[in-house]
Amino acid sequence: MAEANKTEHPTPRRLEKARQEGHIPQSQEMLAAISLIVLTLMTALCAPWFVQWSKQQMLSGLSCQPLWLDNPQSFLKYANSLILEIMKITAPFLLALTVAGVGGCILVSGYNFAPKALAWKPENLNPMRGLMSLFSPESLVRLGLSTLKILFLAVIVWLYLHNKLQSLTTFQWLPPDQILASIGRLVFGVVIRICAGLLILAVLDLLYHRWQYIKNLKMTKQEVKAEYRDTEGAPEVKTKIRQKQMEAAMRRMLQEVPKANVVLVNPDHVAVALKYEPAQTPAPIVVAKGADHLCEKIKEVARAYGVPILRRPPLARELYATVKLGQPIPEKLYTAVAEILALLYRLRHTR
Repeated sequence: MAEANKTEHPTPRRLEKARQEGHIPQSQEMLAAISLIVLTLMTALCAPWFVQWSKQQMLSGLSCQPLWLDNPQSFLKYANSLILEIMKITAPFLLALTVAGVGGCILVSGYNFAPKALAWKPENLNPMRGLMSLFSPESLVRLGLSTLKILFLAVIVWLYLHNKLQSLTTFQWLPPDQILASIGRLVFGVVIRICAGLLILAVLDLLYHRWQYIKNLKMTKQEVKAEYRDTEGAPEVKTKIRQKQMEAAMRRMLQEVPKANVVLVNPDHVAVALKYEPAQTPAPIVVAKGADHLCEKIKEVARAYGVPILRRPPLARELYATVKLGQPIPEKLYTAVAEILALLYRLRHTR
């Protein structure tokens, strides 16, 4: 019943948590296909060199030179040189397989380092658990899929070789070198078709495992809500945070009122404080504004610091509605505000 309720797509936090625990989409078929394709390409590139080296080693081995068997030191020297030659030959193939394995993992699952996946899990050593997994429905499904995969590849190989049966009868009249070359081309054709078939199966397997991965991580609506609460915080906490932020912003704004040149009021509903410094700004700036309770606070601070308060209802409403805090007034209001500032200047000059 719980599985039926998991209808929501996993959240980014759920996906990230799964990756940290080492749960990532995997596809062994894709890794095997990539490794086989890379190995086939390396074999095709290194085939002439490898064949030439093999011929030299066969001729050298069949020659049975007596110098190798004169004493144990000579034989050990020959054996060491042969081991080094074998390591040089196999090194490109091993390096290619290593790169293919690492690149395939990154291609399938992305780059992910999960130390939690290395944690000690005693339950993995339980033999009964291993026996149960061998006879589980998933094991039977994997066995059936493996059988179908073998049949699919067998059909591909048979369709290719069926058209080549007539040419096989002509091998008996070919020189040995041409026989080896023909067999090599035939085997290479078979391998190429097997790689193509495996790649098709690998793509299907990767799509299935990614779908299964998302399905296993799906969440119920309650889980999504709970995660949202944990991530974003409870609504009560968020409300208190917003309230604190608004109070801090209001305090900062009221601290600018004593620096204002004039406060325009509506008179009881809106208050706008203007500051004008010709040397710094080309136009007066709105340093504080508020309505209702905040309007009274602005007027209270202005009276305490001797800032002039003027009744200009239309202008106060216009400034309150159109100009943001810290922004200069628009050009269309320059004349009206200039008259007010000129009036204040005359009053101060008279005093």
